[in-house]
Amino acid sequence: AVVNFFGDVLFVGHSHPLIGGAAGAAWATVISQYTGVFLFVKWLMHKKSNAQPRVVNVSNAILEMTGKPSSKGKSRRQQLRDALQTFGINTNDVSNKPSRGVMKKIFNRPKKVVSKKTAPKEESFTVRGFLADRFSFRDLVKLPSAETRKKFTPYLAPVTATQVGRVSGYIAMSHVVASSLGTTSMAAQQIIVSLFYCLCPIADSLSLTAQSFLPSISEKAPSRERSAALRKTAVNFVKAGAIFGGAMVAAVAMIPFLSSMFTSDLAVIGLVNSVVPLLLVFFSVHGVLCASEGVLLGQKDLNFLGRMYAMFFATVPYLLLKLKKAALTGTRPVNLASVWTVFLGYQLFRCAAWVGRVVQLQKRTEDASSRLPEEVSS
Repeated sequence: AVVNFFGDVLFVGHSHPLIGGAAGAAWATVISQYTGVFLFVKWLMHKKSNAQPRVVNVSNAILEMTGKPSSKGKSRRQQLRDALQTFGINTNDVSNKPSRGVMKKIFNRPKKVVSKKTAPKEESFTVRGFLADRFSFRDLVKLPSAETRKKFTPYLAPVTATQVGRVSGYIAMSHVVASSLGTTSMAAQQIIVSLFYCLCPIADSLSLTAQSFLPSISEKAPSRERSAALRKTAVNFVKAGAIFGGAMVAAVAMIPFLSSMFTSDLAVIGLVNSVVPLLLVFFSVHGVLCASEGVLLGQKDLNFLGRMYAMFFATVPYLLLKLKKAALTGTRPVNLASVWTVFLGYQLFRCAAWVGRVVQLQKRTEDASSRLPEEVSS
């Protein structure tokens, strides 16, 4: 955040079109992101140093306190005399022995009671230095080994298609709004998208959790217990998705009451509110969709997801570009709700496909486990 702030200060006011203005703000964001990556990698690569206790040599201090008046440490010897005189000891007369009462006062002070029972010190867990001796900055530019390439090759095509397919719809939607619907729709779209991106991570966490949790079950040997565990886990994630969806729907229902906080333009507010019914349906299934997608990823069903998103990569932009053509030619009325209607269809189709695929995989698992001998399945 600090790097981004100073980057904005440095670049935005610049007169050059490739560095100043909006481009400058973009450069500041990019630099801040790379700075964050560098700090995270440095944290993971460097362990906390275990400082050794410092050894203190007290011999010199003792010699100074007991040395001759002309030796080093005169001021400290004077401080010691002043301290002893507070107990009634005459430090100027060496033959003057302190009385028993004074000595009793010195050595019979009430002592602080220190409990000998101390709780065992627990070592705190940290990931700092996790990559120490395993990774270096040179590895970022070094080609992976043949063994590593062989391991990751099966995932290259499906994962790439999945990520590109996801992004294509958002890019096409922004292009259509910006190029054919006018500035008022662009302003409303900016508000809607900002709220949209705030709500999406709520359900995305379900997908990440499923991806972390499912492999420990799905990678076990086929058995009836494994089949039952997969079914129970998938059902629980879908239930959680429905709950998350209800929470997001409640948040979307508040948008008409909050629209005036983002703009004072009544036309923009009207366009934002016109999309709210579509967003209610969109987010009502978003939790179930994310939970189902996480279950599929947890079971490494990457080929299915890759093929589906490859289809979406072509289909969704095609439908949105048809809306652009209709808006520019005037063959039929097109507005912001029309664009989000296409996106809602994409969401509902994904949800039905993902849930159907989870059911299909579960049926295959149960059929395979039912054919196992009783002693093997148990």
